[in-house]
Amino acid sequence: MCKQHVCIVGAGPAGLLAAILLLRRNEHQTKYRVTLVDPGTDYGKLGEDGLHRNRSWMIGLSAHGLSAIRTVPGLYEDYIHGLGVDISCATIGISKSLKLTYDAKDFLPEDSSFTVDRNYICAALSRYLNENFEGDDAFTSHYHTRALYVDGERKCVVARPTNEEDIRIEYDILLGCDGIRSIVRNAFINNHRDFEFELKGTFSYGKSVHVPLPDGIEDGNFMFINNALPGWASFILPETGKMLNVALGTSLDKECPAELKSDDPKVVSEYFKKHFHAFDIDADEAGKQWVTQGWNTISQVHCNFYHSKKINALLLGDAAHATSPQIGQGMNTALADAAVLNALLDESKDNWEAVLPKFSEQRVKEGNALTDLSFYTFSLSPAMQVKLMFGQMLRRKLHFLLPSVFDNDPMDEVARGGKLSEAYHRMSELGIIQKVRLANDSMIRDHFERNVGMVRDSGKRSFKKKVVFYGLPIVCAVAFGMKKRAL
Repeated sequence: MCKQHVCIVGAGPAGLLAAILLLRRNEHQTKYRVTLVDPGTDYGKLGEDGLHRNRSWMIGLSAHGLSAIRTVPGLYEDYIHGLGVDISCATIGISKSLKLTYDAKDFLPEDSSFTVDRNYICAALSRYLNENFEGDDAFTSHYHTRALYVDGERKCVVARPTNEEDIRIEYDILLGCDGIRSIVRNAFINNHRDFEFELKGTFSYGKSVHVPLPDGIEDGNFMFINNALPGWASFILPETGKMLNVALGTSLDKECPAELKSDDPKVVSEYFKKHFHAFDIDADEAGKQWVTQGWNTISQVHCNFYHSKKINALLLGDAAHATSPQIGQGMNTALADAAVLNALLDESKDNWEAVLPKFSEQRVKEGNALTDLSFYTFSLSPAMQVKLMFGQMLRRKLHFLLPSVFDNDPMDEVARGGKLSEAYHRMSELGIIQKVRLANDSMIRDHFERNVGMVRDSGKRSFKKKVVFYGLPIVCAVAFGMKKRAL
């Protein structure tokens, strides 16, 4: 077969693993030449101090991602293992006085889930790539190079290296692994009138801090704490070096306390000391880190297909299905995208004409299930969220007591490697997706309409409404009663 040039835009988990898997296909015959383009730094060439300075956020690596990584012999054992912290238990804080802790063995297979800094995974994948393929004529990397746009008609990517002239990279196959603001996805929009794409926020904002593991908290303890600060939920992930990554967020319709807006770390520290109840946090350290950050927001992406025969391209990872982090499956699904692509190439004997539509057939349902499970199994309504948490605990307890009668919670099956689309189906059967979607979308729409001035509160109109909806029925009822008495 003729050697094909694959251009991969984006050196995140999906792009790096895809590059590794494609180059490994050259073992007996050179089938692919791979060019990797990314605007950032090659984390694989940074030392320990450099990586520590470039740490990002802790995320979960579990069954879907680990299975994808283990398709490459030695990659997990020699490069990934030991980078993070194994999950030993999970604590769910429903209220300040009610916190429940579960042993990880009750819902996770052994050695199947740990938390790790996202950039540490990228560094490990890049090290494998560099150590095995750097210097190989079949592999070229362009870091510090921003892809600007795709010329689908000429099958080329125009990119701009830092402080250099623009370059043109011709391709046979294009993989868009370039994240939420994907330029490859933009080419889908320009070339397909039937391509449907949605990019929207998750109606939240927040910050995260790295604090020392406090006394009384087990290393490896994952936590979700409702109202960790008044009106703020917290995801707390164990971090290497006896640390915790504490992410705190709230919805856009809630006013941020003045103390958390302060640029004085002492003011923030005092607020944490007074209100943070998950554990005895190092409030002074939290305050110092809090004031040095901007506010973080998260967006999600939905697409109705991930392939284009017209421009010979695929979308993988966040370019296809960026998601909120609530169920911890974003990176895992991105890694799985690369592994599924490789399996389809095996199945079709590297026939990309067949692979492109099959990739969409298999991955669109998983990607859309990912984003919707992440956003519609957690309610923006605090009262509804408490009910959801009680419901999940009840399903787990019933399954534990009578496993032959009651199914396991669908979301627990995802952590064990179950399909996202199957979990979505089962959560829909339980009516959870529909109820949370209605509540979340209604809150978001109401906030938008009021924020832009489409609707507004009016005392005068409010009085009229009260008269019509409350006063009028009362008057009618009284009149009817008086008539009845007269008769």
